Amino acid sequence: MNNFYLCLALLLLFNPTIAWSEESSIVFTATPERCVALHKGQTCYQDVLFRWKTPEVGHYCLVLSQSQHQLACWNGAAVQEYPYSFEGDKTTTFSLVRSDDARSLAKVKVVVTWVYKAPKQSQSGWRLF
Repeated sequence: MNNFYLCLALLLLFNPTIAWSEESSIVFTATPERCVALHKGQTCYQDVLFRWKTPEVGHYCLVLSQSQHQLACWNGAAVQEYPYSFEGDKTTTFSLVRSDDARSLAKVKVVVTWVYKAPKQSQSGWRLF
């Protein structure tokens, strides 16, 4: 009976699916993740640094998710970074994709926030001049 548990432990220890699942991890970050505008609705400007680590060397692209616009593509190293001048008035999602497959491997959001609400318009139609 002890040999059965020993064989079972050895099978679980050398299971190739466990090693494969560790290799599929992808790290994708944006620094900073937040862009702050002065008033609501204003365009926010921020230099964002994207960093990623892929499990293997390949051909990948950094894509603006809403429009599927490719910001940068590269072929080579598994660890890369890309500086980007962000301009926007809404929260924007960026994706990391393989060039031969449109599915996203990882996503990150750059959140747009503001300090003050939009200035209120006067409700009356009266003007002095």
